[in-house]
Amino acid sequence: MPRLVTILLGAIVLIAAVVGIRSLMSGGDTVARVQASTIPTLDKALPGTAEGHGGTVVFIRSRAVQRTLYLSLGGRSEAEIAPVAFGAPGKVASLPVAEGAIVQAGDLLCGLEGEGSNARVRQAEAVVARAREQHNSDQKRLADGWVSPARVRASRADLDEALATLELARSAASERRAVAPFRGVFEKRDAALGQFVALGASCGAVVRLDPITFVAGASEKQALQIRTGAPVRVRLPDGKEVPGEVEKLASVADPRTRNFEVKVATPNPDNAIPVGRTAEIKINIGLGKAHKISPSLLKTDSQGRIGVFYLDVGGVVGFAPADIVDESSDAVWVTGLPDDAQLVAEGQDDVVAGMRVTPVVREAAAAGGG
Repeated sequence: MPRLVTILLGAIVLIAAVVGIRSLMSGGDTVARVQASTIPTLDKALPGTAEGHGGTVVFIRSRAVQRTLYLSLGGRSEAEIAPVAFGAPGKVASLPVAEGAIVQAGDLLCGLEGEGSNARVRQAEAVVARAREQHNSDQKRLADGWVSPARVRASRADLDEALATLELARSAASERRAVAPFRGVFEKRDAALGQFVALGASCGAVVRLDPITFVAGASEKQALQIRTGAPVRVRLPDGKEVPGEVEKLASVADPRTRNFEVKVATPNPDNAIPVGRTAEIKINIGLGKAHKISPSLLKTDSQGRIGVFYLDVGGVVGFAPADIVDESSDAVWVTGLPDDAQLVAEGQDDVVAGMRVTPVVREAAAAGGG
């Protein structure tokens, strides 16, 4: 009897084990399948979140084209200002140029009394003329055999002495003349007629306006793209553009702003551009690929960066910071996007980065030049 009970209990245990194993095997088909769309990544939001599916969104297909790229900086016009001083003490006898007049290099701005110095110049000029005539005559007579080489050397020495005396006389006279150092505008006059001035006293100041210089600051990244001599387009506040070129790029950054100073020289023959005029400086940085888009497609993200929303992988909206490399009346050229991109069409301001959408892509109008 005990042997029969043992056999029955063993059979029951075996049956229970088989049933348990079969139930586990049948339940293996119910293991949940993980969908790729439910896996969060850096550029995808989980469905059901605030940035989940956004419905249907229209995208515009944009293709980059090869063109000249420009780096845009804000700048201000500056000019070289040269103080003009008297080279000798004396009484101011002439002020032939009015303030604001255009002057040429060497023009007299302020003159001191100095008839004696002028007379000495004329006297020295006469001596030089006689000495030169004598030396020329001696050279001719030497060729004919009428004078010795020593006589020619003596007349040459007399001419050299006369020339030195003339140079000293002219130097003394020029010290009594305050002249313009270059072509420019006689911006300010400090001397008055009849005034007695000391050595080094100020006559006034001349401003060089042609060419005029525009100064801007470039970040470290921007400075790496700029080269000396590069062509520049300077856009003035009235919309007029004038050509120029990069004259200088600083080798050391400003310790306060960490920017590198950029100087652009621009022709200004009629002095129409004054000092202190603000302008947009567009520096040619060479050829590259860029997208031509409507300015209305430019948006700002949560970090304040300017860029565009585009269709990323998996039907997710992405944001790409964009650099504006040129612009026209109806479009801007930007870099920072793939060569072939689908951009969120205008008028869909509720679209945000990370939103999963159903895209509808349409072709944009053909990009023109400029």
